[in-house]
Amino acid sequence: HFVLGEAEITLPQFLADVARGHPQPIYTTDEFPDLRYSPIPRYDLVDLRRYATMSIQFSRGCPFNCDFCNVTALFGHRVRTKTAQQIVAELDYLYRLGWRGEVFFVDDNLIGNKKILRTELLPALIEWRRDKRGIAFQTQVSINLADDVALMDQMVEAGFSTVFVGIETPDDGSLAECSKKQNLSRDLVADVKRMQRAGIQVQGGFIVGFDNDTSSIFQRQIEFIQNSGIVTAMVGLLQAMPGTELYHRLLREGRLRSKVSGDNVDGTTNVIPLMNFDVLRDGYRRILESIYSPEYYYQRVKTFLREYKAPKIKAPLSLDYIVAFFRANLHLGILGSERAEYWKLLFWTLFRRPQLFPLAVTFAIYGYHFRKICEMATGSA
Repeated sequence: HFVLGEAEITLPQFLADVARGHPQPIYTTDEFPDLRYSPIPRYDLVDLRRYATMSIQFSRGCPFNCDFCNVTALFGHRVRTKTAQQIVAELDYLYRLGWRGEVFFVDDNLIGNKKILRTELLPALIEWRRDKRGIAFQTQVSINLADDVALMDQMVEAGFSTVFVGIETPDDGSLAECSKKQNLSRDLVADVKRMQRAGIQVQGGFIVGFDNDTSSIFQRQIEFIQNSGIVTAMVGLLQAMPGTELYHRLLREGRLRSKVSGDNVDGTTNVIPLMNFDVLRDGYRRILESIYSPEYYYQRVKTFLREYKAPKIKAPLSLDYIVAFFRANLHLGILGSERAEYWKLLFWTLFRRPQLFPLAVTFAIYGYHFRKICEMATGSA
């Protein structure tokens, strides 16, 4: 049985038919539900010990129209939101269940409706965190957050420590090609650093394989990622998701080679590129092998730490962190091939940005994980 669309509409129909003993093969709808009537997720069914973060959703929909993205195809352009009271109730529920870790607002663009965010959600989160200081939030936003200093300050006060931004490419021609208008004609490196200086870590999404891309794009992507200090850089080959403008265009042009994998960092693509495919594949591999090599990666961490405004309120060090620190010293600082870079980063941080030492250790551990993922994506394991 396929229960499609948003569950607030189609799931009750399916469950009612199951109760009657006559479920249908497909349930679908063209409607977009009012999120103010969405129920609280059953977090009590989750084994919280098995998760690094918990997920919450405030809004659906996005005002932009990037041609490779299926968000608007799934959720529409109009940004629909829950109420601040609903979000507080969900957070209270998680807190009562004992959750004290990070919470990821999975909205595709949390700032899609700035007015509601500014006047309703963020004030409620600021109030909620007054006695729950250790809990931090992550989310996804568009690059124009960098234009709004007041909103960045308010988000930091509300507990947002990290945002994921779809940067895609430093090439304006490729941005225009994919209708990523919000990223056009900007100093994207300066935008990233502005967010970092506000106290927000920026994770970035990047794509190679646009029709406009030439063989120079691979080095340009490497230089952009290094100069921006984006520690977590998710680089993928262009993929055409069903329902997107890109998919329909390439279908008309006969340039779809297979079904999309759904994993945009597995080194595969369902697009027949204009660039020679071997050049594209080798260039993609070169990006990953460069940016996650110990030399490049640890240098990028330092670039970030130079800019980053340390939060005023820090979570207390947990036993898990202390154990992880000693394991990192063993596996990365003694046994690891990157041990020289590891110790240089730790001592640099101790002398230059000592308040960020726990973050430096965390990034070092992340780097080890990222290299393993890259080995799988590039086949260089």
